[in-house]
Amino acid sequence: MTSGRLAYWAQAVAEVESPDSSPPRVVLGTFATPYAGRAMRWLCVQAVRIANGLDPDPDVPWSAALICVAIEPQLALDLGDAPTQLRMWVNDERRRYNDFERLKAGQPFTLVASDWSGRYVLGLVPTVLPVRADQSAFGPPRAQPPKRRPGFLSRR
Repeated sequence: MTSGRLAYWAQAVAEVESPDSSPPRVVLGTFATPYAGRAMRWLCVQAVRIANGLDPDPDVPWSAALICVAIEPQLALDLGDAPTQLRMWVNDERRRYNDFERLKAGQPFTLVASDWSGRYVLGLVPTVLPVRADQSAFGPPRAQPPKRRPGFLSRR
């Protein structure tokens, strides 16, 4: 078994089909922490940030007529609503708690929300960071005691 510290690595990615040569996959952010709770909180913040960027006012009814790409309106409605999917996950405390428990058990977590604008993937993976010989498995590197000059304290 590999010894090391458990850490959590999170990533928010947008995947968009593009007719030109621009990259179809854009990393919106990454985060690493030794705490599962902080990693889940970061994912929640990213989900809300993405949802608000796509749909700043969720109380206004969605209109397929506002789509600026060549796509059938009915097809756009059938694809779903990514901002709503992201907000539903953030507001569902029981689902997020179950996801948190699976993450603590060592299982990765992925949330995918998609609609006509693209696919948005929030991922969280538990990983083991290697520990150097001068490190403790449960803390920062061990500090060496400060070197004292001989007789420094005895001159008082």
